[in-house]
Amino acid sequence: MTPPEEKCDETRPPVGRLDSGEAVQPDLEMEAEQLPGPDDDELRTMAGWVRWGCTQIDPADAGERLDRYLARRFTYRSRTDWAQKIREGRIRIDERIIRPSYLLKTGDMLQYRARLLPEPEVDADCPTVYEDDALLAVNKSGNIPVHPAGRYFRNSLLLQLEEHKYGRGILHIVHRLDRETSGVILFTKSSAWARELSFQFENRKIEKTYLAVVWGHLENERLIDLPLGQNGQSKVRKAVGIVPGGRPSRTQVRPLSYGEKVTLVEARPLTGRLHQIRVHLRAIGHPILGDKLYGKDEEYFLKFLGGTPLSEEDYEDLGFRRQALHAWKISIEHPVSKELLEITAPPNSELKALFEKFKLEFKDGSS
Repeated sequence: MTPPEEKCDETRPPVGRLDSGEAVQPDLEMEAEQLPGPDDDELRTMAGWVRWGCTQIDPADAGERLDRYLARRFTYRSRTDWAQKIREGRIRIDERIIRPSYLLKTGDMLQYRARLLPEPEVDADCPTVYEDDALLAVNKSGNIPVHPAGRYFRNSLLLQLEEHKYGRGILHIVHRLDRETSGVILFTKSSAWARELSFQFENRKIEKTYLAVVWGHLENERLIDLPLGQNGQSKVRKAVGIVPGGRPSRTQVRPLSYGEKVTLVEARPLTGRLHQIRVHLRAIGHPILGDKLYGKDEEYFLKFLGGTPLSEEDYEDLGFRRQALHAWKISIEHPVSKELLEITAPPNSELKALFEKFKLEFKDGSS
């Protein structure tokens, strides 16, 4: 199987790679004179070693101008300032110096100068559940981000897979899971196949099924049809809430098993909004165990975000050390064979232990 041809500009210097498990953050607050030229690999500054960091563009951001994207996501600089940094080559796409008017494409790798910071530990035990010449699917743990972001760089799933098996530039992200959500995550092995699957996601041709352990007794199968948008009442800027006039959002949920004070739920998102399942389940009175942001109290999230370790009493109140949400199955049209492909990621050992703790029955042949 031969992937479609991909063009690469080999005249540009390669992106610097990390030699130790440290995170990077965008070098966005440093003065221009502190930054190295485009051909320098690194520079010692008071902020630490500076190297190239990267993040991959989501389907939701495809088609947006690069300067507009940066100004929207990183509001402490103006669009004009970002445009100047792009022209200087300090922000690139796939190792190429481009114009501020460049229109982003799904799978583009945005690269920027970054400074190193201590990197949190992660659970990189993410076994392969499906692989062929075009696709890779792994069963992601509940403590690893999919791509480099924030405090996580080398300790991200994409870079771990690149470093230990596949090499740089082979795998392309086509969808995401939150760091604390476990389960099936899909990569393609060419950007063309990534675009094909992104088209399927955008046109709702892909079916996803999740497992969630929620507080309370969810009585019956139901469709949750509630619009989502930014939660203006939350102290957390990225928090999503039920917003009249917000984006239409629908999730089908049904109970699978009842335990002590909890229900094991199957959830099928019929739309693809940020944090949709978590917000919808909370909205009907059944928040997910372990959810620090949309669970019993968002103060747990603020405490965690601020670097204060949660106590054992905190985790006992939350019910689980991370959100009890698992991407169980995904069904796609294979980008090459065009046949229907269903990939399943069985619950991992920590979820099985949670099922046992609350006396939940789960029947899929893996528990």
